[in-house]
Amino acid sequence: MIEQPVPDPTITVLAAMIEGERWLNADSCAVLLGLTTPDGKPNRRGFLERLARRPSFPAPLQIGNEKKWKRSEVLRWADDERRSGP
Repeated sequence: MIEQPVPDPTITVLAAMIEGERWLNADSCAVLLGLTTPDGKPNRRGFLERLARRPSFPAPLQIGNEKKWKRSEVLRWADDERRSGP
């Protein structure tokens, strides 16, 4: 049995960027999903504690100390959540 190498996360992101895929950090996800503070700033903590922890939320890619999410997956998740209702 031949062992497959584990892909380097940085290479995964670079390959996706070349293909046109956008990656978002927690602040960008919060804004995209409408989680902002009263003064309009991203509610990073709210996003990380309430949405990113949900089992149904897309898995992030860990790059160093930062997590990144595929924009297309986050949008698909949000659409699925809207369709399933409260």
